[in-house]
Amino acid sequence: MAHGPRSGYEQALFLDDASSEQRLAMAADLLESCDGIVMLDGVIALRPGPVEIRCEVIDPNPSAHRCAEEFKVLVENAGRRLAGSKLATRLPLKPMRWLVVEAGNSGIVELWAAPTRVNPE
Repeated sequence: MAHGPRSGYEQALFLDDASSEQRLAMAADLLESCDGIVMLDGVIALRPGPVEIRCEVIDPNPSAHRCAEEFKVLVENAGRRLAGSKLATRLPLKPMRWLVVEAGNSGIVELWAAPTRVNPE
């Protein structure tokens, strides 16, 4: 794993391009059963719920003053990253709600939410 835990995600299962088939299967089970958070590349946290998967994109520079278009680009890039990952084919068939968050010492703070729920490309 190239990235370590971030505040608020200490209990997450971390995945990256080098993750084993066993870890990918474990991640798929967590997402399907809604029993845990899966972190992809240390920048996308997948928080499953009974109806949807909350996809939290961690802002790499939360102190920047971003407009809605910049947040949208962060979400689009994260969506492409998820769609191109080994995990993509193992995701449960649930709507995905995309948000940009700040993961700091005070926990996870929502900065922006995409207006619609979408599935990865």
